[in-house]
Amino acid sequence: MENLSGKKYVICPAWPYVNAIPHLGTVLHLLGADIYLRYLKLRGADVISATGSDCHGTPIEVAAIEGNISPQELVDKNHELILNLLKRWNIDLNYSKTANSFHYEWVQDFFRRCNENGYIFSKEAEQLYCSHDKRFLPDRFVEGTCPHCGAVGARGDQCDAPDCGKPLSPVELIDPHCKICGNIPVIKKTTQWYYNFSAFQEKLEAYIRQNEQLPENARKFSEYILNEGLQARTLTRDLAWGIPFNKVIAEAKGKSIYVWLEAVLGYISTSAELGKREHNDSEFWKKYWLDQNTRTIFFIGKDNIFFHTLLLPGLLLGTEESYGKPFVLPYNVSTTEFLIFEDRKFSKSQGIGVWIDDAAALLPTDYWRYYLAATRPETKDSTFTWEEFQQRINNDLNDVLGNYIHRIFVLLHKYCDGKIPECHRLDTTDRAFVTAIHEVPEAVADFFDKFELKKAVASIIDFARTSNVYLSTKEPWKLVKTDFIAVETTLFLCIQSLRTLAIVLSPIIPETAEKVWQTIGLEGTVAKQRLEEAGKLTLQPGIIVQKSKPLFSKIDIEELQERLTKIRTAKKTDFREEKKVSDKKQTIIPFEDFQKLDIRIGTILTAEKIKKTKNLLKLKVDLGPEIGQRQLVAGLASHRNVEDLIGQRLTVIVNLEPITIRGVRSEGMLLAAVEGELLGLIVPDQNVPNGTRIS
Repeated sequence: MENLSGKKYVICPAWPYVNAIPHLGTVLHLLGADIYLRYLKLRGADVISATGSDCHGTPIEVAAIEGNISPQELVDKNHELILNLLKRWNIDLNYSKTANSFHYEWVQDFFRRCNENGYIFSKEAEQLYCSHDKRFLPDRFVEGTCPHCGAVGARGDQCDAPDCGKPLSPVELIDPHCKICGNIPVIKKTTQWYYNFSAFQEKLEAYIRQNEQLPENARKFSEYILNEGLQARTLTRDLAWGIPFNKVIAEAKGKSIYVWLEAVLGYISTSAELGKREHNDSEFWKKYWLDQNTRTIFFIGKDNIFFHTLLLPGLLLGTEESYGKPFVLPYNVSTTEFLIFEDRKFSKSQGIGVWIDDAAALLPTDYWRYYLAATRPETKDSTFTWEEFQQRINNDLNDVLGNYIHRIFVLLHKYCDGKIPECHRLDTTDRAFVTAIHEVPEAVADFFDKFELKKAVASIIDFARTSNVYLSTKEPWKLVKTDFIAVETTLFLCIQSLRTLAIVLSPIIPETAEKVWQTIGLEGTVAKQRLEEAGKLTLQPGIIVQKSKPLFSKIDIEELQERLTKIRTAKKTDFREEKKVSDKKQTIIPFEDFQKLDIRIGTILTAEKIKKTKNLLKLKVDLGPEIGQRQLVAGLASHRNVEDLIGQRLTVIVNLEPITIRGVRSEGMLLAAVEGELLGLIVPDQNVPNGTRIS
């Protein structure tokens, strides 16, 4: 292992937008950063972290408008929720937010220096303007068709299509429309300020070319952008919600700093805030960010590559040496591909996915931490399925890891009065197991150092399997009457392996690792140990081991899904009550949006229970001669008898995109009124023909 003792690191996971609670895909970056930070602490590194809630920009303002509250209310509420949830997930990061005066002042001072160095200029520009809302439309206030790949629904700042991802400006979009009202905007002129990224083309080309730590996907995408040539990017927006730019340049009244050009600076401002808060040292951050030997590690999704490999370095280069020394540029940008939920994108409005508050309510968060680390999409997109989640928890955590650990504790109390026994002669099998104990920390470190967290987890589970095989081969329960010395040696080595497992697992499932550590009866905490010592047989005979309970239990996905439904139903009830109390206005949608729905009357022809589910039915519905027969999946089994549904009239939305639920294709959505446990199908009061359109 490389000696990392005292080596400086700054761990920087992408800042989640605070307009909503993070889902499993969003928390990946925070979790990856937390795991890696914990690993570095095991290696004795001098490590800090910097991240927080991204509070500005159009997504926040759009969400606030849609929720009929102020951006500040939305930010404050969600930031506190996220802070509490991260604690529940044992994600221990230096977590701040961009909506605070410290960040404002730090960013404004930063851009004053860039302006003094000549990298900021103003010019009149054409910008989209919504005549209906009487406002200029920055980036995410606009959606349209990507001019490069033709993807529909591209944002005004970037195309989200997996094979594109190009940065955009709103005026580039084809067929743009206002995100708030849906109207087509017009083009008007306004003065904006720009940051001259093109001035750093050669330096950034050299940085990308020479940085051997960058993953291949980040390198290729960065080279692709550089080959097209960097352009100046708008630094300001016509937004009231954001960091005022007139504190940088007095003439820029009414302008706010573009969220991406201030949020990425939050990695540094949060480091400075940490130094001021915990060390009373205003120069603390410089010890890391102005030291060229510091390794700054970013944990992001592939859609944010440009902002971390080119935009942030370009900004840092713009200060030149006005802080005394140049900034250290990103050492590594650990980039994940996308996590998809059951072959679909996460969608809060459609109930597609699992959010971290739901996850914490369903199971201990170590279950989720393990699963996400073990399936981390490091080289290609991965898909969350309940079936794989169940397999990982039941097989890996419960059967392989948890079962082995619990068996050792039980056997020690059964045969050795709960004390670590003596080690006697070693046979060939014993020596092979000792070698495995010695080697696993090195293997884990090797994968971590290459940012292959998924393989690091796999190597730990492989070691747990090896340990299980060793125990089953030695069979101490059979030897206890004929060769107790062999029993003692076996259990001596097994308890040593538990110490090793506790240390190597501690970055991944810290709560479980600490339970193992305390059960062994060791002093201190497992998080304060050194990985270099994890493979040594340091436990002394005579140490009293505590009695233990099983660490994990098997899960049933049907039960989890039912509980998830109840959790979300309770949330909706709470939300409805909150809406009544707050007396907020009802959300109004354009009539044109309603007209897009194709809703028809139909009749159920057949209904059957979907195997391995408790509430799902597969329905065949006659929707008249124009539409024909359609297959639907509906959660009706707990509300209706299957046989009673044959011939039932119902109302169906027929132009929704088909989806697959538990392996069954659903080609529409039936309409029903739901209140708590009550469900009423929406049916016509006259015998109109199948296929009749609702209007």
